[in-house]
Amino acid sequence: MVADCDVVLIFIGESGSGKSTCINYFANFFASTGFSQTGGYANVQVVIPNRLFPQVASGFTSNERNVNDKTMSQTMHCNDYNFVWSTDENKIKIKVIDTPGFNDTDSRRDDDNIQEILQTIAKLPFITAIIITINGTNSRLSTSVKSTLDQLRSSLPDSVFDNLFFILTNCTESERNFDLKLLYEYSPHEQRIFHMQNSLFSVESRNVIENNSKNARRAELNWQDSMDTITDIMTAVQQTCATSTQIFNEMRMKREELIAHKENLIDKQKSLLQILNQLKIERDRLTNAQNDQEANQSYTTNKMIEKIDLEKKEYYSTICTEHGKVMVCHKRCGLDYQPGHNLAHFKNCAAADKSGNNCKHCQCGMNQHLHTYEIPVARMVEIEEIIQSKKAAFDQASQEVQTIQDQLNQLDIASNKMRKETDECKKGILHSIRELKKICSRFNFVEMMSTTIEKLRQEAKIARDFQTKQEFNNTANAIQKLIQDLN
Repeated sequence: MVADCDVVLIFIGESGSGKSTCINYFANFFASTGFSQTGGYANVQVVIPNRLFPQVASGFTSNERNVNDKTMSQTMHCNDYNFVWSTDENKIKIKVIDTPGFNDTDSRRDDDNIQEILQTIAKLPFITAIIITINGTNSRLSTSVKSTLDQLRSSLPDSVFDNLFFILTNCTESERNFDLKLLYEYSPHEQRIFHMQNSLFSVESRNVIENNSKNARRAELNWQDSMDTITDIMTAVQQTCATSTQIFNEMRMKREELIAHKENLIDKQKSLLQILNQLKIERDRLTNAQNDQEANQSYTTNKMIEKIDLEKKEYYSTICTEHGKVMVCHKRCGLDYQPGHNLAHFKNCAAADKSGNNCKHCQCGMNQHLHTYEIPVARMVEIEEIIQSKKAAFDQASQEVQTIQDQLNQLDIASNKMRKETDECKKGILHSIRELKKICSRFNFVEMMSTTIEKLRQEAKIARDFQTKQEFNNTANAIQKLIQDLN
């Protein structure tokens, strides 16, 4: 897009402000062509097509959309047109940048349009003049025009605003309805506010002008007045110092940094709240696990059981060895002491039945009996018994407590890290705004940050718990305070 040129003119305006028509008038001015009462439209050329001239002059191209639809902006993208202006002294190379109109019926494009304009400017080596077209028949500054000017104020370096020109279209100075006071807040130089009755292309057909001598005479006068106005504009442009766009590149980068910090702030805040919500969940889980641990920590119980101990006596007794525990069949046996099995001996024991072969107490054979001085003595003793179900519940709760505490430690580390990153985003926003204010004193950071505040408030509205609502609102309040402090 950037070619060798001496002057760069950028035309900006809302849809229907006559911007494209102005560029066509400038094209005829540079080519020394135009309308006359005798020749009519024959010597008129256009670089941007319209209803009367659907074809552009040779050497030019256009991406205009439906030229017959006046309700929408015809310019879809930024286009550049190169001209040579031959003056008495030399030939001057002119580059004209046409931009998409604002307040298009396709309103979704407005934000994209301003971004494309800024990107286009960034690619230029310098800017000589930014020419803003306003329909001079309007009696008030429309919302879209004000929005456009406000966006320009907050998007361009201060040095660029020294190169602003205004053209009030479709009117002469005496016919103007537009109140110039509405522009004063933008501090325009009075000698850079011009009027142009550029309505030559607004008729239904050429015949309306060419076949009516009165209309043709008026059209020629208006055309000549417009050419005189363009002469005055170009004279003023020649006296204007071009401004480099290098600082704009720096501003654009700072602006992108600010946007990145804004977006990151929302993302970091959401991430922080997710961590805080998880912390709350884990703390509740920890409380439940600790309660389970406490409820099941007494997993043992004491009970009395019979305990059999072998007690050595001064006497011996006959016992049976066939049982899981020692069984005394004859206490204080009167037979001779026999420590081993011996049927012949024990068939004479008082414990034997009539046959002498079996014990009448345990029903075992007497050959399974012997003498011993140690006999079993039963005593009731208290023992500690583990309740397995409670022990399992206690062990599980203890394991959960440890796992959850480890998770809480990790979440605490993550939340501290995210808080730090969130604070860094806030500091980054503050730093970017201060840097941008150095480049563009008109930078409208209040409006730019209002979208972030609105998003935070919206997140607070849809949040389900009080803590999340509070966190989002606190961040929004912090940004609002930041704005107030900077103001």
